[in-house]
Amino acid sequence: MSILTWYLVTGRDLVETWVEFPLEIVNPPQGMIIRSGMISKVSARVRGPKGLIRNLDTKKTAYSLDTSSLTVGINPIAISADKLSLGSALEVVEVNPSVIKLDVDMYVKKQVEVIPTWKGELDRDYTLENKVADPAEITLRGPASILKKITQVRTQTITLDSDTPQNWKGDVPLELPDEVDATPGTVSVSLDFAVRNAKMWVKVPLYILGPEEVEFTASQNFVRLYVEGPKPFFRKSGFRNEITASIDINGTIPVGKNTVPYDVSVPSGCIVTKKNPEEITVTISRQNPNGH
Repeated sequence: MSILTWYLVTGRDLVETWVEFPLEIVNPPQGMIIRSGMISKVSARVRGPKGLIRNLDTKKTAYSLDTSSLTVGINPIAISADKLSLGSALEVVEVNPSVIKLDVDMYVKKQVEVIPTWKGELDRDYTLENKVADPAEITLRGPASILKKITQVRTQTITLDSDTPQNWKGDVPLELPDEVDATPGTVSVSLDFAVRNAKMWVKVPLYILGPEEVEFTASQNFVRLYVEGPKPFFRKSGFRNEITASIDINGTIPVGKNTVPYDVSVPSGCIVTKKNPEEITVTISRQNPNGH
């Protein structure tokens, strides 16, 4: 009896304490997004019998916030104690916060170009020839005030470890502003590197090939060639030795003075675009097989 009496007396004692209630959104606005100002819980100073307050289950009681009337911009909303239905035995003395300010924007989508981004120590003789993102365009979704400023999206930076690059390919995430989502969130990137070309005049010996029984003279024993090729080739020591010019004397060239073209040979990747001179004068005198 004493225990029961104690419970009845203490259970009816009035107490006052702060209690937290979860906040739930009712009627969320279609086509809009709440960018800031939203809270997850409301604190209330509750007064009532100690027994009721001790047994108050806040998980089953939430503060319902109706957002159906929100407009674009800042929306001040009062947090009203009346929306906490705790019964007549409990009194809500105060709520915190009493006002929240919701920043609301339109939720839109926009298609933009994807720009692959890379960094690394690139050899001076190489250049980026082509960079491709697949897909080349992606769809962004987010607040209109943010998307209207975005015309393109970059990938996260690809780091190249070697100064002599090879062609690179891989899947790379996108660099996106906060509050913005993308479909897809990653793209396939291809980086194609190429060696730089150089052009220069190169002086090389002219070789004339013919049978032993034929005597000949040439108007000059060298030619100048305008060669185009990879820069590393021209940096090699003795690169001129890999470029040759020659005339092959055969039975089709008659005795006497002849103006004939000459052949050139260059390494793979090189071409000759000009010759100086274009042709050579070769004077041929033939001997009989006995040399008389």
